[in-house]
Amino acid sequence: MDSKTINKEQGFLPNFCDVSLVLMLVLLAELLALVLTLAAPIEKIHFWNRFALISMFIQWVALLNAALLCGLRGLLNQLSVLKSSLFSFSLMMLISLIFSLLVVAYGNYVGVTLYAEEHARFFVLRNLAISAVIYAVVLRYFYIQWQWKRHLEAQSHAQIQALKARIRPHFLFNSMNTIASLITIDAGKAEKAVEDLSDLFRASLQEKLRHTLGDEIQLARSYLDIEQLRLGNRLQIQWQLDTPDQSIEVPTLCLQPLVENAIYHGIEPQPDGGIIKIAAHIENNSLCLSVSNPIHHNKQMQHHKGNHMAQDNIRTRLQLTYGEKASFEIHTEQEQYQVTLKIPVNL
Repeated sequence: MDSKTINKEQGFLPNFCDVSLVLMLVLLAELLALVLTLAAPIEKIHFWNRFALISMFIQWVALLNAALLCGLRGLLNQLSVLKSSLFSFSLMMLISLIFSLLVVAYGNYVGVTLYAEEHARFFVLRNLAISAVIYAVVLRYFYIQWQWKRHLEAQSHAQIQALKARIRPHFLFNSMNTIASLITIDAGKAEKAVEDLSDLFRASLQEKLRHTLGDEIQLARSYLDIEQLRLGNRLQIQWQLDTPDQSIEVPTLCLQPLVENAIYHGIEPQPDGGIIKIAAHIENNSLCLSVSNPIHHNKQMQHHKGNHMAQDNIRTRLQLTYGEKASFEIHTEQEQYQVTLKIPVNL
C-alpha cells in the first residue's frame, strides 16, 4: 500500500455487498426485534406473534437498506463524508417511512391492525424516531471505525517507510571496489555492475512499498550479478521458481536483503564458497519465498552474527502489511540455514 492508496478517498461506509456483513446485519436485526418485543408489555400468549411481526418488519427494512447501499456504493464513495452521511441517512429514513406506511395500509393482511388514525400516526412516528436514532448511531460508528482504520494505515505506512529506509546495503563499499577494479580490466562488466547497483538503490529509495514478484526477483538477480563479480566461482546460485505467475504483489526489497545475508553469513566465511538456493512456490493461497545457505562451523572464519536487522525489518514489514496472514520462519539444520516468507496471494 503506497501513499497514493492511503490518501485516496475510499468512503467510510463498509461493503454491504459482503456476505459476512449481511449475515451480521441479519443477526443484529433479530436482536433488535427481540429487544423491542421485550420492551412492550404484552401477554405471554402473544409474545411470539409480536416478535415474528417486528422481526419481519426490521429484516425487510435492514435488507433493503443494505441492498441499496450496496448498489450505490460506488456513488457514495465519491462523495465527501458529510454528503455521504446525509444521503445514506435520508435514504434509510425514506425506506423506514415507506415500510411503515405499507404496514398502516396493508397490515391487516399479516395480523397488524391499527384501528384509529392516531394509532397509525403514532406507529409511523415511533418507527421513524427509532430508525433515526439507530441510523445516526450506526453511521457514527462506521465513521469512527473508518477514521481508526485510516489512522492505522497511515501509522503503518510511516513505520514501513522508516523500516525500508533502514535497509543496510553493506555490500556498497565492496561493490564500488569491484567496479573500480573492473574499469581498467573489463569496462563492459563495470558498466553493467553500475547499472545493477543503481537499480538496487532506486528500489530502496522509491516510495512504492510493493511491486511484482518478477521485479523483486530481478533486483535479487542484479545484486547477485554484482556479488558474482567479487566472489567468482565461490558463489553458486540455484533458482527453483515453481510459480508461473510473477505478477503477484510482494513488499519491495523482501528477497534481496535475505540473499545479501545468505552471502554475508553463509558464503563469505567459506574458503570454497557454497550454494545459495532461492525458491518460490504457491502453497495454500500463499506465496512461499525461501532463501537457504550453508552453515560454516569454523568459528574463526564466521562473521559476527550481527543484530539480525534485515530479518527483523522484513518480519515487521510483513506484519504491518498483511497482519497474521503472512509469516516469517527460520529453519536451521545441521548444514543449512533457511528463511521462508509466506505472503497471502488473495487478500
